Amino acid sequence: MHTPNVETGFKFYPWRIEHGKIRPFLGVVWTPFLYEQDNGNLSFGDGPNLNHTSFPLIGGLTYRNRQHFFNLGISWNYSNAQDYYISRTEQVEINTPPFQVSLSYGFLFDTTIRAEKEWESGETQRKTLKLAERGRLNDFYLSTGFSSAFWLGNSTYNQEKRPYLTKFTASIALEFGLGYHFHKWDMNLSLNYRGMSSSNSAYGAEQDIRRRAYGLEVTKNFWDYNGFVPFFGAIVSSENLRFREDFENQDTFDVSQNRTSLGFTFGWDIRPNRIQTWLIRSNLRLYPRLMLNVDGQRSISFSNLEANFVQLVIYPERIFSKKLRRIDETK
Repeated sequence: MHTPNVETGFKFYPWRIEHGKIRPFLGVVWTPFLYEQDNGNLSFGDGPNLNHTSFPLIGGLTYRNRQHFFNLGISWNYSNAQDYYISRTEQVEINTPPFQVSLSYGFLFDTTIRAEKEWESGETQRKTLKLAERGRLNDFYLSTGFSSAFWLGNSTYNQEKRPYLTKFTASIALEFGLGYHFHKWDMNLSLNYRGMSSSNSAYGAEQDIRRRAYGLEVTKNFWDYNGFVPFFGAIVSSENLRFREDFENQDTFDVSQNRTSLGFTFGWDIRPNRIQTWLIRSNLRLYPRLMLNVDGQRSISFSNLEANFVQLVIYPERIFSKKLRRIDETK
């Protein structure tokens, strides 16, 4: 069974997209796929869940009808060959389909168009300067969104004892955050929580991992390109890691550990101006060396890449207080 998915991607249009016209595009996508082979001839049947991430090239056509977008595309996965265990000891090379056709629909909407008039007249900049002078743009915020966790690194336990098991499959985690924005330095300090889990099985071995992370994160915005604001930072997490294994219907491991780990953050805000009551944030977090010892000598890798592409950030005080409106009284 072969199941491809699209996580995110980049498209380049040589000509501007316009109403009533067809426009070609080229690009690349970040796509995970799952592959599993059924084997009913063995006592402990199915093969491993192969979770592989690749970057296929894409091309196609887009047609726009007012706010509606229709896309027809074809992708080429040039790295479609993978090693796969067809038993506990025998490994072969498999080839998944290199080409895939897709049809998608998009809807265009703009949440900031009503603010265009004030931006063009300079009124937005005037309000921003006045509020900044009085320290009224330093604010608490709430954030939430779904993250995809891609499990990285090699588990020495599986390399030695379970070589036929692949890396754990990607998992979805719901993130919650409470933060504070420092306007003058354009920095964010936040507390966040993520809980994620994954499992793997093949030929009688079943493994489950679980990670609960409470993070203290600091990020710095570095520039603003027409509302696209990238940032970099670091995060220190209090981690609860758990690993469980069942082999041929017998419990072999149930290990948990609390520890502190360091990660790195990169991302960007979609922020049309500095007095928004809410914005959209995307971030990537990398934990390069997060391991759990299971038998004193060997370990299971919990290193992962968290990809949160649509996170809602809300400034409650800006919504419910009058401080953004009071500036009109002091022109």
